[in-house]
Amino acid sequence: MFDFSWMTGGKQGSGIDSALGLFSRILMKQGYYTFGYREYFSNIKGMHSFFTVRVSDKNVRALGSFVDLAIFSDDESVLGEKNARGGTIHEGHIRDLKANGTIIVDSKMDISKITRKDIKVLQLDFDSIINESAKQSNAKASDLMIAKNVICVSASVSMLGLPTSKIEEALKEIFSSKSEEVIKMNVLVADNTIKYISNKNFPQCAKLSQLPKKELLYIEGFTATALGKAIAGCKMQIYYPITPASDESNFIESHPELGIRVIQPESELAVVGMTTGASLAGVRSSLSTSGPGLSLMTETTTWAGMTETPLVIVDHQRGAPATGQPTRTEQADLLFAMHMGHGDYGRMVIAPGSIEESISVTALAFNYAEKFQLPVIILSEKSLSQASVSMDVNFVKKIKESYRIDRGKLIQNAGPDYKRYAFTPDNISPRIALGDPTAITWTTGDEHEEWGHISEETSNRNKMMEKRTQKTELILSQLPEEEKFRLLGPNADPSKSDLLVIGWGGTSNAIMEAITPNMTFLQIKLIEPLPKEIASIIKGAKKVVCVEQNISGQLKQHIASQTGIVIENQILKYNGRPMRYDEVRGALDRILRGEKKVILNAY
Repeated sequence: MFDFSWMTGGKQGSGIDSALGLFSRILMKQGYYTFGYREYFSNIKGMHSFFTVRVSDKNVRALGSFVDLAIFSDDESVLGEKNARGGTIHEGHIRDLKANGTIIVDSKMDISKITRKDIKVLQLDFDSIINESAKQSNAKASDLMIAKNVICVSASVSMLGLPTSKIEEALKEIFSSKSEEVIKMNVLVADNTIKYISNKNFPQCAKLSQLPKKELLYIEGFTATALGKAIAGCKMQIYYPITPASDESNFIESHPELGIRVIQPESELAVVGMTTGASLAGVRSSLSTSGPGLSLMTETTTWAGMTETPLVIVDHQRGAPATGQPTRTEQADLLFAMHMGHGDYGRMVIAPGSIEESISVTALAFNYAEKFQLPVIILSEKSLSQASVSMDVNFVKKIKESYRIDRGKLIQNAGPDYKRYAFTPDNISPRIALGDPTAITWTTGDEHEEWGHISEETSNRNKMMEKRTQKTELILSQLPEEEKFRLLGPNADPSKSDLLVIGWGGTSNAIMEAITPNMTFLQIKLIEPLPKEIASIIKGAKKVVCVEQNISGQLKQHIASQTGIVIENQILKYNGRPMRYDEVRGALDRILRGEKKVILNAY
């Protein structure tokens, strides 16, 4: 198996952020699979960003802790950075190289500061390449500084043995939406970079051959969520800017062919109000936010629960509480999503475990919301929404072809005897869109009777509370097993495994690559209501560990509250960085050796 990891980075605002997509797309054109992730500080310009891509001839879905090749044009990326008080801003990436790995730094850097002796250090004169390219094109060198991303990618790809023609071909395709002048400039910079590498006799890091051509899409997690909404027939996306959720709305807005109208009102309160209003009018609509925004939406979400209004919320989780870590990842909104708001009402909380599932799970959420008439909260997270993968085009086509819109009991021609909140055996009432001329609907956040009029009568109150909360049984009975949870791994029978590993959301990728043949992975997709099968699966296992990206073990708490089973072993990470498959593998070994709680802290 070919498995190679690459990293670059630099100051935010320098143009380096496009390097991840550029490098990934070039390798994809050679038939390789990629998985990438971007890390950046929560300011606009000047602080440090870095990007990691894993390349393989097999499908990969998680990063390791170390890279084979790194390239940086600034000293801070290599050696780290301190603030004015001497505190550490970041520790630098010299530590992220594998033994015998290669790092390329700027020729002006004092390489005596690099103390590691087990890596290769090469120097590249970024400015000379920029100046030569400017001279050849009669441009200003200052205008070409943004092309350092092309230098980083071209130098790296050439050291993987790809011929110049392949790099130029990929650049022309990737920059096809740009002007002819921009394309020529980037190709020129790439050519001069490759000549520089050749003249300096830089050693190859690996030899890539052309693999059979594949139809692969370069797709990021927030793009996958947007595609899921488009497939589901969503027609309105409403949002207020917040990191990391805004990327999804920006993508939808820049792609009108998806058929989704994007609206940005004045606040998060207005966002959830408008989304609920659109749903009442019969329009499939959604909102995307992160933890602080979700917190502000609690009251209206309970209103949707009280009025049994379909509502789809995507929460791209980030570091919490408060403003927390706006550009880092975490799984700390789980218990809040399950209990947000005052009082009891029916809701669903679901979590995709991969970028592929971000498409399918999001699309299904709209069916759930309308079929069961309640709020559905999709828990994504930055480790998913701002990761990128190479995805088979046919996978997306299959989801689109197989998806069937289910609007539940949305009816027309209701007639004068129509009761919006009629009591039914399955607790789901026929629903009409507001404005339907065949019937009148009364909608209020107060307790109401079947017609929708305010009521404080006790027997009606009992029946309405039971109606809204007892949808749980219907959800659990009607969802197929694969939409509730998955048992995965070389041995999918937990009773025959030495260890049952339980996880959810973005940890799933790292867990899948970390488990060994003597382990089984239980990925929980439907978190609320919790599938009843979970208890029997745990009881049948020899040893169980719960893996989460929060400090309190929120899924573990939820399982205990619903089943009475307290899982005694935990693997936790809460420093804002995603789980790496190798650190998870090491943690699982420690659990098997008898440790009860392992805290991961890799950068």
